Amino acid sequence: MKRALFAIALLAGCKEEVLVNVNCVTTAAPAVECDLKQTKGKAEVEACWDFVATCENGAVVKGHGCGKVKDGGTSKATIPKEKLDGLDKCQGSKPPTAKLENMTIDGKPSTLNK
Repeated sequence: MKRALFAIALLAGCKEEVLVNVNCVTTAAPAVECDLKQTKGKAEVEACWDFVATCENGAVVKGHGCGKVKDGGTSKATIPKEKLDGLDKCQGSKPPTAKLENMTIDGKPSTLNK
């Protein structure tokens, strides 16, 4: 599986608005590697998301990832093979179609989920 994915999470907090970009790709390992970048705000936050990929044969692979980021910086998060449900059923010659769902920051739903 090789597929890039880009999503944005936004939370309007009491003191500071925080924006985190999450970009995930599947790897040959197999695993899902995600880069987080805080593009607005400085507070340390934990962004979480559900990774969902639909394979060419219709099988669905699901996993959950989280990562912390602060001070306008970046971080990485990996969803390992053992945390990817349905991976054994995924087949096909084309890369799966992937997306992020149910994004949260510090346990609160992203305002961009709506």
